[in-house]
Amino acid sequence: MKTVIRSSVVTLGHETLFGWKHYQYEFGVTEEFKHMMVRNLVFSALLFIATPALAIIDGVEADSESFRSYVSIRATSPFPSHAGKEINVCGGTLIAPNWVLTALHCWPAYEAVRTGGEDVFVGVNLGPDGLFEKKLQIVDYILAPTKLGHERLDAALLKLGEDATLYGAEIANVFAGDLAIGTTTTTVGLGQGHEGDPLLYYNSQVTESALCDSPRADYDDLYDFCVGIPGSTQRAGYGDSGGPLFIPSGENANQYQLAGIVKGGVKANETGPEETENIRYTDVNELRDWISATTGCSWVSENYGASLGNKMVCADSVPDASLIGTYWKINTLFDQDMGVVDNRREPHIIFQGGDRNMLMATVGCNKISASFTQDGSVLSIGPVLTTKMACMGDLAEAESALIDLLGQLASFEINGDDLILIGSNGDVLAELSAVYL
Repeated sequence: MKTVIRSSVVTLGHETLFGWKHYQYEFGVTEEFKHMMVRNLVFSALLFIATPALAIIDGVEADSESFRSYVSIRATSPFPSHAGKEINVCGGTLIAPNWVLTALHCWPAYEAVRTGGEDVFVGVNLGPDGLFEKKLQIVDYILAPTKLGHERLDAALLKLGEDATLYGAEIANVFAGDLAIGTTTTTVGLGQGHEGDPLLYYNSQVTESALCDSPRADYDDLYDFCVGIPGSTQRAGYGDSGGPLFIPSGENANQYQLAGIVKGGVKANETGPEETENIRYTDVNELRDWISATTGCSWVSENYGASLGNKMVCADSVPDASLIGTYWKINTLFDQDMGVVDNRREPHIIFQGGDRNMLMATVGCNKISASFTQDGSVLSIGPVLTTKMACMGDLAEAESALIDLLGQLASFEINGDDLILIGSNGDVLAELSAVYL
């Protein structure tokens, strides 16, 4: 049987996204051989053209408990010496429950999400044994927009098919302070990252931008910052491509805030592979608006030791308040806004659990109570009892409306801190919000 050989051209690189030169290789290959070569070229691109993804230099073993926001983009190694083992291709950071922040230049590692091919996974919640609690599938990715007149904005967001926090991963707190020269930094990574390999780290510090702003590297003062180890005469450290750089905080410097994404090194001369001790990082704080717009989540300020940071909060990740035991402020009653009348008590309802379910309510005049039963979202209210204080004007009307509501109440819905009370015909009777005393 005669084997048919087909000629094929494989293009390595993507000029508009990466600023890489195009390299074309022509060879005669079978389809199987072509597939193998393409995979090799993709991994070679990450190894030699972009940041060295499979190397962390002079790293020591990290306490994985402190870095539960770290994730690893996983793939089967195409290199014969790895004998088909799974390796770390690029690093990343959990920035929201199902979103990972990584580098744009890691694009060859996750492009199959859209172009077809093998599924792409990230390992989350790396344990001290070097094993991940779960490997979650990447279902989409968004590349950071290029800014007119600026260098490559080296960032991308990967959307996961599941909430990584369900498997013990933690959302990173983003450093909101000043990246002043001399600020201590910690970079973590896995290197080649075979199954069972521990997380590694090394310390360095923020250095002058001039040390990274070289004609031989794309560097932008607006979106990037420079990190190195002063006094070193050669490249003294590296993280995974796309992996995180943290700022130690807290009284014992044992808490970490995300500050940067590994972008790349700085060549020492016009030719040769040698690089200086300085490394370029994308400034995560400068990406906050884009991250929020892409994920649909919001930033909230959060103290982290002695530092102020920002953390993503997503509506679908906020747990619903409990019907029972929550102080529910009444905002509307039969489409009428409710508020404090004549400096009386705030209109509210509290559903009290226990051996005998009782609700307690008021609009600021009499105390109203009733027994209730709950079956899922269905509510049944017993006879309503009130004290006998005289109520006048608006207060009397509001109290009458609340008693009418309890007589019509059939079910409820809770969305986060919002409660809706619903009548038997499906109409909304009242809108309430949780107040934490």
